[in-house]
Amino acid sequence: MQIAHNHHKAAEYIAAAAAQGAQLAVLPEYHLTNWVPEDAGFVDLCAQWETYLEKYRALARKHDICVVPGTIVEHHKDAATEEEKLINVAYFIGNDGEVLG
Repeated sequence: MQIAHNHHKAAEYIAAAAAQGAQLAVLPEYHLTNWVPEDAGFVDLCAQWETYLEKYRALARKHDICVVPGTIVEHHKDAATEEEKLINVAYFIGNDGEVLG
């Protein structure tokens, strides 16, 4: 799993789509991490979800394009029970960088 490399490729695709006049870029599900929860480093990568969501928001603003960054697997820990959860989330980011859905 090469999350930084995968994001870099996705950023190139978003820039290219915007340069060709696209108004929306949609990335594939699990494009950042794949789905390998048994991998020892998977949960740690999923804990970086906010960093990558912010990077996609910045790309949307920079290139004036709406972005659906596929799905981002988020790692959350319940404060009361300490239970860890992985949640597969799809965002819709407007061309102004705001999360709209």
